[in-house]
Amino acid sequence: MPFSPTGVYTPATGATTAVPGGLIQSAIWNGIFADITTALTQLGQQQYNTTVVSSSPYTVLATDTVLLVDTTGSAITLNLGAASARNGLTLKIKDYKGNAATNNITINRNGADTIDGLTSLVIRDNYGGFQINPITGGWFLSP
Repeated sequence: MPFSPTGVYTPATGATTAVPGGLIQSAIWNGIFADITTALTQLGQQQYNTTVVSSSPYTVLATDTVLLVDTTGSAITLNLGAASARNGLTLKIKDYKGNAATNNITINRNGADTIDGLTSLVIRDNYGGFQINPITGGWFLSP
């Protein structure tokens, strides 16, 4: 079998070029495999990097994708990082315990970034939430 247990492909002896129907050089295949692995890892982070937040203030990480905010004990402030550092990664913020009407969740911008032109957002409804998307100069709310 030309694949190692880690997915490294080793072509037959003498294979030197990649042409339609031909063999792929080992170094080329290994580069392609590494790119696919990196892309799938990033996709997995976007899909599954969920963080429960129950203390304030919380500084949002560039890798956070879903923030489940628990305001049972008190109001929570979330401080966004720079939108430019997120590489297009959407952020979902949710009052998952249903206490935001009593203890609000405040989302503050970073630096000069804005959130649909605003300096902050507040979740005031129980089980409320926002999805925000990074763009040049800040964030925009998804409908």
